[in-house]
Amino acid sequence: MIVGDERVPDEFDPPGDEIERFYYGFSVFHCLPVGMVGERAEGTGTVMRAGTVRRLRRGGGVRRLPGPADRERLLSLLPARSLG
Repeated sequence: MIVGDERVPDEFDPPGDEIERFYYGFSVFHCLPVGMVGERAEGTGTVMRAGTVRRLRRGGGVRRLPGPADRERLLSLLPARSLG
């Protein structure tokens, strides 16, 4: 599976830059509420950093792929058995 997300630093360092603050503002009012709908919802919102994706994978791996633009990040989710 491939996850596309906004390209922000791996760790949040307050106050963050303008783009990171914009994404978090959008996340709080749109992505987070939408991400909380459903029986097994995780409520991650936008800006899912690699550490969050690893936690959600529960044993699988995460590999960064080259992104199509400066503001996007692609993560490849690997099943645990492929980490060998």
